Amino acid sequence: MINLRNITKRFVASLHVIICIVGCLQPLTMKVSAKETSIAVRGSIYEFASNTNYEFSSVAASSGTSFGTFTISGDLKNISNKNGLPAYSVSSESVNFYYSYDQSKLNVPDTEWYLIDDKTKKIDTISLEQNILSGVIIVQSSKDGVNWITDVTMTDVFTGNDDLSDSLYSTKGIQLENGCYYRVIVAYELQRKIGEGKILFITTEEKEEKKVAEVYEFYAVSNEVAGNMTSAAATPRKELGQKVNTGKDNGYSGNNAIDKDDPHYGWNLGTFVVNGYTRETSSNGTPVFLKNVGDKVTLWFTLTQDINNLNENSALTISEDTNGYDQYFEIAQTNFKRGTLIIQYTDHEGNSHAPVIYTDFLAANATTGADTRVQLFEEGDYEISLDYEIKNNPRQVGSVSVIPTYTNYKISFSFSIRNGNCMVYPFDTVTGAELSDRAITSNGFKLNMAKSRYLTIDVTRTVLNVGADGQLTEDVRFNLPAKDNDAYIDDGIYTFTVKNLYTGETTTKTIYVGTDKYLLALSKNLLTVDALNEKIGQDATINDDGSIVDYIPPEKPEIQPVVVVDTTPDDEVSHIDPADVSEPTTDEAPQSSSSTLFIAIVLVAIACGILIMETIMKKAKKKKEEDDA
Repeated sequence: MINLRNITKRFVASLHVIICIVGCLQPLTMKVSAKETSIAVRGSIYEFASNTNYEFSSVAASSGTSFGTFTISGDLKNISNKNGLPAYSVSSESVNFYYSYDQSKLNVPDTEWYLIDDKTKKIDTISLEQNILSGVIIVQSSKDGVNWITDVTMTDVFTGNDDLSDSLYSTKGIQLENGCYYRVIVAYELQRKIGEGKILFITTEEKEEKKVAEVYEFYAVSNEVAGNMTSAAATPRKELGQKVNTGKDNGYSGNNAIDKDDPHYGWNLGTFVVNGYTRETSSNGTPVFLKNVGDKVTLWFTLTQDINNLNENSALTISEDTNGYDQYFEIAQTNFKRGTLIIQYTDHEGNSHAPVIYTDFLAANATTGADTRVQLFEEGDYEISLDYEIKNNPRQVGSVSVIPTYTNYKISFSFSIRNGNCMVYPFDTVTGAELSDRAITSNGFKLNMAKSRYLTIDVTRTVLNVGADGQLTEDVRFNLPAKDNDAYIDDGIYTFTVKNLYTGETTTKTIYVGTDKYLLALSKNLLTVDALNEKIGQDATINDDGSIVDYIPPEKPEIQPVVVVDTTPDDEVSHIDPADVSEPTTDEAPQSSSSTLFIAIVLVAIACGILIMETIMKKAKKKKEEDDA
């Protein structure tokens, strides 16, 4: 017969074991990045005659089919529509673009539509540097969905040796920080055989041709920005950077005075601002921004000029620097286009990471009069430079420039970000549980700086020695600097001191490692070694679990009755019981021990005097009786 009671008890016990195991494993769980999502973006198909240039911006879409499929991949989700386009919220650092197609389409019968080379260099209003040939893919971005910047151009893409499995493009952080429109154009020319004919005795093929453009458009924005878009006006804030005339074609390395004859004299291109921090300090003249939990230190740029009409002068424009390079950051010569923003990060170990480069920054990312959110920052050191070239063309005749001049400028600055806290967190090496101050563990512990990489930590380990008299002494085994993730497993008392060099604050914690009863007593009773020694000196007992049984001295003996022996012939003995001695009332102040002794002596003396007087009186009475007789 099934014993439901036993089954229930076993189930509860098993469940308890499972919960304990899960509880132990939970602190060791590592954070994993969210699974990427691949989303197919619907596009519009446009068909044109073979003698056109894919003018998709001026015609309506057709009902044709696409050659392949365009997808975007990342930690993203569809949130809504923006200006009639699908909009996506992005939690990953970037979104990757892919275009895939069935390569069997490259080998179809000539009676079906097949690819042919298009030897033109025009797609709508876009001019290409090379012929389209088997097909072209163009990736564009836009701040407003109207003015487009071409980021990628790939020609002759549909060939048998390229399956386009690699990403076509990865979005830039600065785009997602501010929200960005994207457009991908896939264009190609098709042909098919529709019949045969004869010219004299020669058989000819009758063919038809068409051009096709697939256009995919959507909007993407950082999930954080979509939910909480801050402003460059938020305080505290600090403006950084000054314009510098660097000369021309020297890698933006010069430092020339901007005088009254300089085209940049008297006006600024824009303003860089850092905000989102709690407090500002400095180190060797470099601003240091201190952040707390929840702070989001952000760099902003506000463009205050029309880059095609600088300082309201049509002769001054931001020029395309086709042969730009930066000597300081060691950036090779390339097309900087219309302004290049460079950001270099140095981590807490002094490693300088490869610079993040935003070419065409002023045209592609900055909008006149609007705040551009450049980047969110964590702890580290940062160097920023905006390199741009100004064209001065005061002698233009029609569309012809007569000896224009070009000058290079940069706005550069540095700053550091540090966490404002002064904490390091010890975790049990086995359970992963955080240990509080004066906690004890038999497993050892590991330090976690919670991404505060610039704190200094010093750790001292001492061990306890027990002397012949039972007293404890501390022996220092080491006193060393520590770093993030250092682990300590040897028995002993660990005292670590954390200092924030930028705030001057310090934090000290003590952790005990081991199972020794004295260590347990220190932790359990929150005692110092000196305090524990004092108890040991008072004959306290230290149990194996760390509990302390204090020594209790014996009670004082009760006061015995005072016996006074009469030395008279009558051998009479008189007893004075202490109970007969009146106690002081509760209103009287308590007497000292010497006062009590004095009172007792006086009382005894009085009693003796009374006895003597009684004896004398008895003898006198007896003698009188004898005389009368």
